[in-house]
Amino acid sequence: MRRFDVAVVGCGGVSQMHFDGYAAHPERVRVVAACDPEPERVSEAQRRYGFARACASLDEMLAAADWEVAVVCTPTPVREPVVRMLAAAGKHVFVEKPLADTYDEARRLVAICAEAGVRLAVNQNFRYHYPFHIARAVIADGGIGRVLSVLHQDLFFRQDGGWRTERPRHALSVMGIHWLDGFRWMLGDEARSLVCRTHASPAIDCAGETEAHVQIAFAGGAAVSYVQSFSSPVARTETLVLGETGTLVLNYDGAARFDRDHRKEPKQRWANPFAGPGKPESAFQGLERLLAAIETPGTEPENSGHDNLRTVALLEAAYRSAEQQRPVSLAEEMTA
Repeated sequence: MRRFDVAVVGCGGVSQMHFDGYAAHPERVRVVAACDPEPERVSEAQRRYGFARACASLDEMLAAADWEVAVVCTPTPVREPVVRMLAAAGKHVFVEKPLADTYDEARRLVAICAEAGVRLAVNQNFRYHYPFHIARAVIADGGIGRVLSVLHQDLFFRQDGGWRTERPRHALSVMGIHWLDGFRWMLGDEARSLVCRTHASPAIDCAGETEAHVQIAFAGGAAVSYVQSFSSPVARTETLVLGETGTLVLNYDGAARFDRDHRKEPKQRWANPFAGPGKPESAFQGLERLLAAIETPGTEPENSGHDNLRTVALLEAAYRSAEQQRPVSLAEEMTA
């Protein structure tokens, strides 16, 4: 195991999570440079985190410093040219979610990196920030038997600002991408079809949807029902995973397992170490999967761009279903 020199592309709000997470692992990651077209943002990041080079552009950063891995924290509308430049320069890429705004764009990014011979991974950090990793292990060990259904709700009041409010896709792209990825990773299974309905609440100032109701059929038989709201005055995020022999209850803080003999109090509880202030560590966990794959020739990280195509396909299918008011098969989406 060795230390990697890393550069950060984009010093907006989400980059702080990455800087904080990497600072806790100096034996593994050293941030040597960052760039942003807004001088005050990259200067403030340099002052706070102490990296050597603050650059105004990606061109400047590629010329100014020697590093192996780029962490891409740009808005999605400029994602493709950034990844194309990085891949052409031989840099491995760790990119913020969503990988891209559409499945076609995501597929191009995966192809660009594959053709350049560089690794691509996606920061689906909710695999850890939310206790999907705990549920995944319990399910894999047969702790609740075969999973029959998943009921998930994510309700809160969220008024975003900046570029996100101008995009035609909103709540599902901002939060749904986490949940859709989490369902498939937790279950260790792929979706077969879904149906989705969306709505734009007048309570939120944005161009895209603020509400969504998604129902997903997975190949192994599990059915997922997911409700998203950015306009709810009641805040509640909870996941129920119903198995043949038990039920898991998840929230940000952790997970609990119930069975027929433990109905009022759980049989077992697990705290989530990546909740709350542990969120930066969840970003490091995603980067670590990429670094480990770079060190192991012939392997891909579990959060690879190729894997993430299936998550983006779920997102694309949800939007297609809502637009066309019909169920959509994932086979149809991934061959469109």
